[in-house]
Amino acid sequence: MSSSDKSPLDSQPVRPAGDAVRWFGDLGLVDLQIDIYERILARNPNYILVLRALGELLALKGRYDRSLEIDRRLVTLVPHDCVARYNLACALAVQGSPRQAIEELGVAMEYGYDDFGHLEIDPDLDSIRHLPAYQALLRQHGIDS
Repeated sequence: MSSSDKSPLDSQPVRPAGDAVRWFGDLGLVDLQIDIYERILARNPNYILVLRALGELLALKGRYDRSLEIDRRLVTLVPHDCVARYNLACALAVQGSPRQAIEELGVAMEYGYDDFGHLEIDPDLDSIRHLPAYQALLRQHGIDS
């Protein structure tokens, strides 16, 4: 393309509109994603894919109270989903509810959760690995720890 073919806009820097600048502000990528997902859920509170992604991002940011709330909602919406149950178990373990965490982990396994390699290294479960009930659950499912 020759210089005469260029639009005057081609040489102008792209700047977001005023509202976008106020909205983005100093948000990092994860914060921005959380904000977007929260806005989507405000319109469609039962959007399962968005709930899954939001729960993961909230946990990543250390916002465990909200993450637990999302995981509980997911389990209500998809009660037989083993990953939703596993994520709820992780959230409960992080929040200091070991008995409930182990119960939910058992339910996750009953519904088909079988990524036992991840189960053994997931830092969310560090607080319950030493408990006899956790060890018993693993043995019940044929897993040596």
